[in-house]
Amino acid sequence: MSDNLPGVPETLKAMLLAERHESERVRHLIKELQRHRFDRKAKSLPEEQMLLGLENVEQVAASGEGRSGRDRP
Repeated sequence: MSDNLPGVPETLKAMLLAERHESERVRHLIKELQRHRFDRKAKSLPEEQMLLGLENVEQVAASGEGRSGRDRP
């Protein structure tokens, strides 16, 4: 997290909403992976599909890290 946050409330609000949206996307991906992994009724996911889901989570996390680095003055 950056210590150099902008002082404009509208910009801070937009940044917060973007982070919340990204967080929700990651939570959704994790829930989907958990449901497929642990739900007794669900069919097993092939290992390749599970790895693709994890790759998506990693890409979202890397995207967030890159974005926060660009927000710094």
